[in-house]
Amino acid sequence: MSDRRKRERERKSNEIIDVAEEIFSLKGFNKTTMDDIAAELELTKPALYRYFQSKEDLYFAVVVRGTSILDKMMIEAVYSKETGLEKIFATGVAFCMFYQKYPDYCRLMMYAHNLFSECTDCMNLQKLSKHGKNHLEIMCDAIETGKVDGTIRTDIDTFMTAIYLVESTSAIMQLSENIDDTMETHGKSNQDFIEHSLKLMRHALEKQEGVV
Repeated sequence: MSDRRKRERERKSNEIIDVAEEIFSLKGFNKTTMDDIAAELELTKPALYRYFQSKEDLYFAVVVRGTSILDKMMIEAVYSKETGLEKIFATGVAFCMFYQKYPDYCRLMMYAHNLFSECTDCMNLQKLSKHGKNHLEIMCDAIETGKVDGTIRTDIDTFMTAIYLVESTSAIMQLSENIDDTMETHGKSNQDFIEHSLKLMRHALEKQEGVV
């Protein structure tokens, strides 16, 4: 394939992802069809499948856009801090900021887990998995840094803790959407809940005086 054709294919792929992002965000995965997306683009459905092998693959392509933004925010957060504990807390804050700024991406990302088994050979699922590994590596590096600089407990398993932090932060954001009424009844906001949860996670990691 020539460079010109590659550029044209990439341009068209991005155009398709733009439209798919709007429709998936509005209707969700289950209520969106490839016919919907093809009609909006004034393409035939077979033409759409020349760019994306399935609805799942196209959905993952949209989610990859969101995870790329989150990657950048997490890396910037980590490099802005000195100690391992500060780096870990900063990644949680970065995720919170991402959630506030890109709520649609967050919702799409959270639902993506339900589709992993449906399209294991999707090219864009592989890209998404790579981003997930990047997130874990960022967390693992920060934890190891904290163990060395004395701000994080050394008795915790680095990899298991990294998974816990990534999945727990995602769950906290998701739960915060469902407790608005409860928080309001007690004069709190879901943002208060998120910040409190992140502080609890930080406290669980922080090395205490006299503890190895």
